[in-house]
Amino acid sequence: MKRLFFGLSPDEQTLRQCSAIKKIVSAQGYSVVPNANLHITLLFLGAIGAEQEAKLLEKAENIAFPSLALSFDQLSYWPKPQVLCLTASRNDGALQDLVAQLTTIAESLDIAVESRPYQAHVTLTRKAKRPVALAIEPVVWRAERFCLFESVSTDNGVTYPKIRCWDRSIT
Repeated sequence: MKRLFFGLSPDEQTLRQCSAIKKIVSAQGYSVVPNANLHITLLFLGAIGAEQEAKLLEKAENIAFPSLALSFDQLSYWPKPQVLCLTASRNDGALQDLVAQLTTIAESLDIAVESRPYQAHVTLTRKAKRPVALAIEPVVWRAERFCLFESVSTDNGVTYPKIRCWDRSIT
């Protein structure tokens, strides 16, 4: 079984913007997420067997989505999971549609998914004990593809290798 999720990776410009914010947050005593782990989770799938994974890969081929440009304009603190993350003050309809398509695929394969409304976010720190008062310039996250990732725990922390990516299919 693998712990899988669908997500978006940052491009180089987005990575630079996130790194600049992480540097300021780190200077305030927070341990930040490594750049290699920055992503937007579209849909967490959990523990998936080989047969379900193969079906996910096959069904994801039929996903249609446009090029995305998400504007993360807030630094949010979520006390229960203890994270500082980038969030957007406005929902993006195309992103919501992509998440809905992925949810439909998961449900068709009897994969249980969260029932909470989807909120795009980029986790910058974990185990955060308090919020950070910091005004940020919006981070524009452009996405031309989505990917299936595996969450792998190692002695040095978690890593998120990509299993497969799909390029956008509509404009």
